[in-house]
Amino acid sequence: ISAKAIADAIGPATNSTPIVADIVTENDLRALSLGLEEAERRGKKLLYRVGPPFGRARIGQEIRTELSGAEAYAGNTPSEAGGLIVVGSHVGVTTRQLKALTAQHSAARIVEIDVEKLLSDAADAHLDQTVDTVVEALHVGDVIVHTSRLLIKTDSPAESLRIARTVSAAVVAVVNRTLKTFPPRFVIAKGGITSSDVAAHGLEIRHAIVRGPMLPGIVSLWEPVDGPAKGIPYIVFAGNVGDDQSLADVTRKLSNTF
Repeated sequence: ISAKAIADAIGPATNSTPIVADIVTENDLRALSLGLEEAERRGKKLLYRVGPPFGRARIGQEIRTELSGAEAYAGNTPSEAGGLIVVGSHVGVTTRQLKALTAQHSAARIVEIDVEKLLSDAADAHLDQTVDTVVEALHVGDVIVHTSRLLIKTDSPAESLRIARTVSAAVVAVVNRTLKTFPPRFVIAKGGITSSDVAAHGLEIRHAIVRGPMLPGIVSLWEPVDGPAKGIPYIVFAGNVGDDQSLADVTRKLSNTF
């Protein structure tokens, strides 16, 4: 299909009409990119909600093979500290990935953030204890921090939002306080909202270089270029991405104890 045909098909869309494209091959993605470019050249205004492969195709970049462990640390001397894996997502894929990682990485310390405690008067004490445990464990090896898998439900939308914000703030606080006490070798954040909050507030990232994918076409490695996390590889790992083994595969590349 030609770029002109794609632009013609998009042309009649108005009033924020959602457009979903089925892509099977890399050439499909490139053809779509050319068609969208033609539509924009004609004056069409488009808002994109896409994954990393689209950005590559849109600028005509060749496929980047997945990064090796050595490439992940290129230009930086990796710390001897353990790595920090933060899991906030509750979707089924993430829960299975967490189970696979903990089963295979016997050297890692597993630390749970108890959501029920976060919602009680014991919240501050629980956070202090969690940070102390994480920092101590990082001196020995990798640490897996996850929120309790029990999903607390409420009929009130406002209360649900309050709970979500409380949990997010706690995860961010653990990462930030850990970073400023004993910086980890690497950080992996599992979950879309989790990875965004950890980047912006936990690691205080303002500028970073996207080094490439840790898995074929997915899971980006960012290298912060300033701030307290400068030089620490940061892995953005959305919740519904990868297979059951993917989190373990990425951790194994970066870890010095796995």
